[in-house]
Amino acid sequence: MEGAQAYVTLPLVIIAVVGLMIMIRYWHREAVCRRRMYRMMLTCGIDDTKARNPDELLDVDMKHARRRCRRCPAPEQCNRWLNGEAVPGNDFCPNAARFMAAAEGSLCQTSYDPMRRPGRRLD
Repeated sequence: MEGAQAYVTLPLVIIAVVGLMIMIRYWHREAVCRRRMYRMMLTCGIDDTKARNPDELLDVDMKHARRRCRRCPAPEQCNRWLNGEAVPGNDFCPNAARFMAAAEGSLCQTSYDPMRRPGRRLD
């Protein structure tokens, strides 16, 4: 009976560990993507407050912007460009044009009502 239990327990532990590793990798990639997008928004001219809360303060579909960032074929070039290294232009970024348009005001929300924010208010 003990041998049979080991045959069941070991695969379950392996599955749990692999699942946890996959989740940690996803969370890490998501954090890196958000940090890179924040820096790109600032570089494109969006102010710090709007860059920290783009879902509420910009009329840019941030769900799709995050997806485009995660699927970007040039993350190394993006990092070099954001660090100020000699990389010509930001044409490689699939979100740059949208962020620059938002910075110019054409996509910025004109009236932001904090009472309409989703989620629980903390104040």
